[in-house]
Amino acid sequence: MGILEQLELDYELEEIERFLYFFRSLCDVLEPLIVKLSSDGLKYKEALKDLEQNIHNVVWAAKRLNLDEIVNFCTFCEEIMQEATKFDGPASDEFVDWMFLVGEQLDRYCSDYEKNASFLSVFNPQIANVPDKISK
Repeated sequence: MGILEQLELDYELEEIERFLYFFRSLCDVLEPLIVKLSSDGLKYKEALKDLEQNIHNVVWAAKRLNLDEIVNFCTFCEEIMQEATKFDGPASDEFVDWMFLVGEQLDRYCSDYEKNASFLSVFNPQIANVPDKISK
């Protein structure tokens, strides 16, 4: 039984669809927002706000389905976005590269649910190495 099928047994379809919608929406906007982080100070702040809001939506929906792995990872990402708002931007190259790793991980997780995989993809341990320098 796949991870999506298990959710369908345990929760209402509307809740699952909401989670998948928020998760796919986040993954669809990640790359352009990450690129925007490296533009200038104003776009950096806008991108962080959009990232934080989209990640927060996923956290909210994942909590309703008791998806602890997703909640924990996205909460970690949310906290990094909040930390990044303390800087004026633009983002450092190291932070942009790290964000692309995060984006790849989120996209893998989202695809795992959409494809009803047997389990979530392996976590990329490089993500634990948050760059020291967030902003240029």
